[in-house]
Amino acid sequence: MYAKEIIDLEEVVINIPNELIVQFESKFGRGTNNGGMITYLAAKEYTKHMQPNQIREALMKGYVEMSQINLTICSECLHAEYEAEHMVERLVSGG
Repeated sequence: MYAKEIIDLEEVVINIPNELIVQFESKFGRGTNNGGMITYLAAKEYTKHMQPNQIREALMKGYVEMSQINLTICSECLHAEYEAEHMVERLVSGG
């Protein structure tokens, strides 16, 4: 799973042009003419598009971290594998 980032919230006052309100009403229907609903819908759309990106970034970070761990494990085991191969050659050859 990925960890959610904690974000500090700040109150912001914005002026919305009438043209944008008309676009919102055409997309989401009537009743979005108050600023609170427009802000809510805009934040909802933003969140919907940002969440997959956060998951993707968390997965990429996890894969990079695991690749480093796997490389370390592989490096440690490689020495043991060479030692075992050498031991088998010695036992088979009788030396």
